[in-house]
Amino acid sequence: MIAINTTFPIIDRLQSSPVDRDDILTLLTATGALQEELFRRARDMRHTHCGDLVHLRGVIEISNYCQKSCSYCAIRAPNKELDRYRMSAEEILDIAGQIHNTGIRIIFIQAGQDPKCDEILETVIPKIKQQFNTEVLLCLGERSKETYRHFRDLGADSYILKYETSDPVLYEMTALTPLKNRLDCARSIKQVGMKLGVGNIIGLPGQNFESLADDILLGYELEPDFVSASPFIANEHTPYEDSPAGDFNVTLNTMAINRLMHKTCLLPTVSALEKIYPHGQLMGLNAGANVITINFTPSSRRENYAIYSSHRFIVSRDHALHIIQQAGLKAEIFQ
Repeated sequence: MIAINTTFPIIDRLQSSPVDRDDILTLLTATGALQEELFRRARDMRHTHCGDLVHLRGVIEISNYCQKSCSYCAIRAPNKELDRYRMSAEEILDIAGQIHNTGIRIIFIQAGQDPKCDEILETVIPKIKQQFNTEVLLCLGERSKETYRHFRDLGADSYILKYETSDPVLYEMTALTPLKNRLDCARSIKQVGMKLGVGNIIGLPGQNFESLADDILLGYELEPDFVSASPFIANEHTPYEDSPAGDFNVTLNTMAINRLMHKTCLLPTVSALEKIYPHGQLMGLNAGANVITINFTPSSRRENYAIYSSHRFIVSRDHALHIIQQAGLKAEIFQ
């Protein structure tokens, strides 16, 4: 029998400062005993700094209009094959009530970059806070600092703005806009007093491991409250529709590295993991994640919110509770 070294100083060094980029590069491709230890340490870090609760978010995808033309996303403005929708305030509030009634206390409002939603949110955000006393999480794209401040004043608690990639050239090829604009927006979100969520995509066409290591370092530099890693999934009616999916194991390794570097951050196990690999979200929990987003968008709307292809995996409450139990964790449910 081969003796396994269980010390792995390369993992220990992730918790030192500054973090060594070469260590991250090695761990991104970890397999076997090194990967098992990486995941074990990530779970221990979560237990020590976050406990064993998994936070549940209920997402409402309120609009699939978008100003941007990102090459990986089917809700991109040039896609003429998509039936567009924008929910009313009444529809959003009705779904928010459904989320609240399940015991979930984070209402996640997501849309393409659609400024026409802002007037609707003038009504929605204060009423959610008044009627349900829940946390409001937004993911609405790039806005001015003044708009972010206004969202906060309305009652929004946090905002997700993933940077997708830290490589300015690759970002501009993918999003067709400058990375600097994206990062300026992320910093504005923190400056106005909302919690910030960031993250990257693993497997974008043209990406390499050096770029992925820099993604992790950029996330560390931004000091976010949430950090995610999502595998690339080819989407119909986009320039990248024939590209291969992102590597599942590299995504899990990125999640575990993020857990060890950020310690207390909320770290989601995203639905895209389940899309590309059976039991993928459970494996995300076993790599250090502690957040699951449950989809409450009505099916009539959901099929046109095509961010992970038209056949994306839809996370139900039962699915989330089942995998949380399988991972030996507890769901954060309020009665």
